[in-house]
Amino acid sequence: MDLESELRAAMAEQVAGTAAPSSLVADVRRRHRRRTNRIRATVGVAAASVAALALVPTYQSFRATPAGDSATSRPTGGPAILEQPERRPASGLPASPSPEGRPEAGTTPKPSAHPKTGGADGGGDDRPGGPGATVKLPHWVTYLPGGLTAAGPCTVTGDPAHRTTTCKWGGTAGWVQIALVKAGGVGLADLAPGGVPRRTTVRGMPALTGDRPGSGRQVSWIAKPGTGVTVTAGGTAKEQLMRIAEGVRP
Repeated sequence: MDLESELRAAMAEQVAGTAAPSSLVADVRRRHRRRTNRIRATVGVAAASVAALALVPTYQSFRATPAGDSATSRPTGGPAILEQPERRPASGLPASPSPEGRPEAGTTPKPSAHPKTGGADGGGDDRPGGPGATVKLPHWVTYLPGGLTAAGPCTVTGDPAHRTTTCKWGGTAGWVQIALVKAGGVGLADLAPGGVPRRTTVRGMPALTGDRPGSGRQVSWIAKPGTGVTVTAGGTAKEQLMRIAEGVRP
């Protein structure tokens, strides 16, 4: 007897007394039904999930949009749905001002610009010279004490080679006279006051100062090559002579 026959005989001896139970077929059918039900339930859950995911975009497209949402009230590429044509005012009623002529809410209207008044030697304007007064100044004079008014327009004398511009102011603060000399080769000695002048500086430039007849005081300096300045003041304005001189910027 070969090995295969011996194995068959041994297996037959082991199962000779064994019999299949009567419920074997029923158990197999029951287990088959359970497996089939589980498969169907899994497939149903998966199908429900897919359907729910498919319904989300549809719900978003039909969801109500808050009032004023530009995404629905004004579609891209087309006219505004909610806009209405502008109504014309009824006869006899004033029309509403245009957006260009109506100031925006919360903003302050810009003041209208005032035209500058002309002055000697390049024009000038009305600028405060001190508390309580407004004086007319050329563009090259930046400060005068308060209480002064222009005695008249600035005068220009001489010729193009040697020209002198003189401006005068007077009032409760005394009087002030400023002379601007433009001439080739003008020097500090040409502008020196009478008497014995004293040396000083105006904005770091050498200057000469001294008293003038009539309780006046004068300071002279060369502001730049070919341009000399002389400032004379009397009364209470004399005490601010150097401040006035510092404000002359020809």
